[in-house]
Amino acid sequence: MLKSEEQSSASSCFNRALPNERVFVLLARDPAAPSAIRQWVHDRIRLTGAKYDDPQLVEARAAADAMDAERAGIREQLAAGKREKLV
Repeated sequence: MLKSEEQSSASSCFNRALPNERVFVLLARDPAAPSAIRQWVHDRIRLTGAKYDDPQLVEARAAADAMDAERAGIREQLAAGKREKLV
């Protein structure tokens, strides 16, 4: 989910977190992020019995795929000193 979507969606993981609950953010520019997300999906299935087609896990895998696809463009944008929102 894009940062702007995460902030504006009442149903986002970020907005559902309790006020004193820790959260951890992975950025698409981090080459380890997609792998970490895919491992989380695997562990979530193994530890909770969640199904591979659970909507939350489908969204997580899509986010990992998008991070892989977008990383080069984000890194180029950062190298150029641009921080405006990607569209």
